[in-house]
Amino acid sequence: DPTTSRSDTVTNAVAEAVLPECTACGVCCFSDRPDYLPVFQVDYDRMDEPARGLVSKAPEGRFMLMRDGHCSALRIEGQPQRTTCAIYPMRPDCCHWLVRGSALCRSYVAERRSE
Repeated sequence: DPTTSRSDTVTNAVAEAVLPECTACGVCCFSDRPDYLPVFQVDYDRMDEPARGLVSKAPEGRFMLMRDGHCSALRIEGQPQRTTCAIYPMRPDCCHWLVRGSALCRSYVAERRSE
């Protein structure tokens, strides 16, 4: 690509190299805000009963329940730590939309590293 300089290419490659795999990170699933992960009607309709049990209802809508500072569907297991979603095929659209390596993903990872 003629608009991409060599330094941009190197910077992007280095950034990609230090970006953890999703299953070694899960930082996007962490928050103390009860309204952090919205569940829209289309999301709720796609969920089975156990998944719906992880959803809270508030006057302003439905949200994934947050427990211990993270989404209640997040499973953290093993050494080294591995993170997985217990409802991955039925996860809300806001989770589908977050793409590994996107600007939002990188901002979550950078924020975590600065803590």
